[in-house]
Amino acid sequence: MRQEDFPIRKEAVDRFVEVNRRQWANGAEPKDKYVFVNLSMVRMQTAWVVPKLLYAKGVADTLGAKVVVSTWREQPLLDEICDSFGFSHYCIEREDKKNLRFFGKALMKVLFFMLSDGTGAGLQKMRIDDFMAGRAIYEDILRTSELSTIRSARNKICIKKATHILWMFYTLKAYCKKHPLAFALADDAAYHEALLSALFHSCGARVINSNQEQEMDLGFDINGNPNRMHLMMQLKYRDMIQEVGPKEVEQAERFLEERFAGKNGRDIDRGAFKDKRVLSREDAVNELHLDPQKKNVVIMAHTFTDAVYNYGDLFYRDYYDWTENTLALAAKNDKVNWILKPHPTRSAYHESQDSIEDMFARYKTDNMYLLSDDVSAESIKNMADVLITIGSNAGGEFACFGIPVVIVGKPYFGKLGFTIEPGSKSEYEKCLAHVEDIKPLTEKQTETAKKAFYLRNKKGPAILGTKYDDEFANLVNEQYRHMGEKMALSYFESNRGTEKYNTQITENITEYFEQHDMKQCKYYTQGVLRAKEML
Repeated sequence: MRQEDFPIRKEAVDRFVEVNRRQWANGAEPKDKYVFVNLSMVRMQTAWVVPKLLYAKGVADTLGAKVVVSTWREQPLLDEICDSFGFSHYCIEREDKKNLRFFGKALMKVLFFMLSDGTGAGLQKMRIDDFMAGRAIYEDILRTSELSTIRSARNKICIKKATHILWMFYTLKAYCKKHPLAFALADDAAYHEALLSALFHSCGARVINSNQEQEMDLGFDINGNPNRMHLMMQLKYRDMIQEVGPKEVEQAERFLEERFAGKNGRDIDRGAFKDKRVLSREDAVNELHLDPQKKNVVIMAHTFTDAVYNYGDLFYRDYYDWTENTLALAAKNDKVNWILKPHPTRSAYHESQDSIEDMFARYKTDNMYLLSDDVSAESIKNMADVLITIGSNAGGEFACFGIPVVIVGKPYFGKLGFTIEPGSKSEYEKCLAHVEDIKPLTEKQTETAKKAFYLRNKKGPAILGTKYDDEFANLVNEQYRHMGEKMALSYFESNRGTEKYNTQITENITEYFEQHDMKQCKYYTQGVLRAKEML
């Protein structure tokens, strides 16, 4: 059986296990209730995993519960780490093979859907038992295959992956019936993890989204689906926007300057700005051969396959479908210059088959232009009169320069009075048909945009929960960021090449464990606090 990818020297794990066992040597015997730590969305990197395990330990010690840690595949070194905490390991593939009857049940459900519907839109709406499983399956297929959209699900990829996810779901559901859940740690509200979190929630567990930087309660909508972070931030920011003053607005302006210089944000996102050409409006006219008498409308594309529900339900099937329809609408309006900006990180999301360049070529007219990857996104503030996006961070950034933004999703900067938000496909089509009539933002709207940008980038999602900021958390995050900076896209795309950093970080964590009582660290104490709220 193929093992979970965990690139690390065994000697580092052995030493950590030895030291960690001493931390928890005198723990009480747990009762028959469970804390579930879902690592099925997580790379096996100690800077990412150990904080979750410390948090789970705090919860379990407080509730008197047992902890189960899940991954897709077996991993002996992870077994040793879990055991050193007093945890057990739930291997999804191993448990599935114990329950072959659920494979048959999953396959029958999928085949029935393929015969009765079989469309991508239908797949998104698929219900399994009382769960909206289709959304999770749809996202997972796009993220883990070469597909960028699903018009028809009647193909081997969709049948295989949908069956695999439902098999996992049925097996885990049966497990949860026998092992009463009190608490669950998730990592994301997307992909198959969204379905698992919905399952944990239905079992009465408190579900927390926790990584090495912060934690927050994972809220659920009326259908039992976990809420996406952008919508939760939008609701929070609407309550807080009036509290942001002139000093914070100045900070937002400085942060934007640093961002355009490639000095902040995620390492993978800095590639949109760092070491790239910045075009003035005149440069853009000359280089792209724009009509200087027309307004410039910039379409900010998303990666086709990354979490297509991040901005809520759309009236398009997915990011690919939105991009294609937007280009088709652009081709019908010759009153403006249309400029398409591909997403700078698309190569990390297997956008190779039917790329955005291929799509653009199919719809191109004389007033449509493609912005090349060597041009900095900073150029957009110089050339754009209107921005079109689903909900990308670019919309929040460039609204700070008075540029009006049309959105069809629910990003953090929505519903604050400075965005144009069509409520249906027909409204969106009408908006783009008359996009030349959209006026620049007022001074007040621009200031509101800066306030929202400040909240997003200075407060961030930690505003929804708790940021880890003690000595140990700072140590972990500093080393994790260093790892990301050194490996850049190769780190983002896979786990390859991480053995050196994984080993170093584990050795440093072990040294810290040896010198400190880990019951005092923020990861553990926050777990204790959350568990006490349940008692």
